[in-house]
Amino acid sequence: MSQALADLISLLTLERSDEHRFIGKGSIGDGAAATYGGHFLGQAISAALHDSDATFMLHSMHGYFLRGGIPNQPIIYNVETIREGRSFCTKRVIASQENKTNFELLASFNKKESGKNFESIATTDLSQITLPENIEPYRDIMAKLDPLPLPEEWALREHGIDVRIVNAPWSSSGISQQGGINMWIKANGLAPPEPKLHAAMLAYQSDESIADNVLLPFNLTWGSPGLFFVSLDHALWLHSPINLNEWHFVEQKPITIQNNRGLAAAKVWSASGLLVASFTQEVLMRESP
Repeated sequence: MSQALADLISLLTLERSDEHRFIGKGSIGDGAAATYGGHFLGQAISAALHDSDATFMLHSMHGYFLRGGIPNQPIIYNVETIREGRSFCTKRVIASQENKTNFELLASFNKKESGKNFESIATTDLSQITLPENIEPYRDIMAKLDPLPLPEEWALREHGIDVRIVNAPWSSSGISQQGGINMWIKANGLAPPEPKLHAAMLAYQSDESIADNVLLPFNLTWGSPGLFFVSLDHALWLHSPINLNEWHFVEQKPITIQNNRGLAAAKVWSASGLLVASFTQEVLMRESP
């Protein structure tokens, strides 16, 4: 296991301070003045999962970013059970610092059921995509770029999730035919085979570049000068449990940009072509005059 993966697991491992109250570590080295959105997503999901009956599995979450997080300061997560039935359970998680709400999450869980199945077919032929082992790690690609498209503190550090870029403005292949950023992702080392941990890891990773997709039509990134750019809300659906010790292909694209708000969507495919998860994010983007 890499040190970066160990650090990520530590970040997603919360301290229980009360029956329904958890404390998470504050952010460090996000490359921005506030906290990386995936930090809230991953920790809030971890809190909700560890507050739930083990027979329930996460299937969807909807989060709202209300205030920027304060780096290096612990985050308090309070979990409330909205409803717990025989098949479904709904939790609300409130993340706060200095007695102010930073982030709010609704998460839904259900028990495994048998029934009809329909599997979506990947719009991209995964067999024709360069294998992740043949693609340079994210940090190595970034280190060759001058100027860096993103803040150095984020772009050049080793991350707990190993990212191999297939399509992006900063890759040799450019953006995808759908106008988005595509990549392979996997744990940076071998993570414990704990489904709750892998769900939290995916939630953390899902915020990594989804917002950038709405900036691609304008040749901008979230690190561009004069750009005010923040996440508004985020939704994720887990169609089946994910094992991030294996490579998964993340396919992203911009959907619409109107009224200074942009929406992007993503699908997560297993290497065998099974749709494992979907997520979307809406962002606010304003340029200085």
